[in-house]
Amino acid sequence: MAHPVGTIGPDEHESAGAPSGSRPDLRLVKTLRPQEYDEVLHVGHIFRKGQPVVMDLTGMSDAEATPLVDFAAGLVFGRRGDMDRIAHKVFLLVPPGVALSA
Repeated sequence: MAHPVGTIGPDEHESAGAPSGSRPDLRLVKTLRPQEYDEVLHVGHIFRKGQPVVMDLTGMSDAEATPLVDFAAGLVFGRRGDMDRIAHKVFLLVPPGVALSA
């Protein structure tokens, strides 16, 4: 299936790497639910590709979730993106240059 120039389809979005010169489909927001600290690397990987990420930490205790929020805050700050809390223990990470409308 052909995709418009500058986007990738849902199946390709999940692949290890997009073809050079393509951009993620910004109509999709990836939701991740890490259960331990090591899984936050998936959040960073998707975010660095330019894809907005919802990080849902509702399945973790406050003590377990705090280091993941700290990691995400550093990632977003370092990449000049934005991070918003959208619910208790649920955060939206928006890459730089991406504007999401409600």
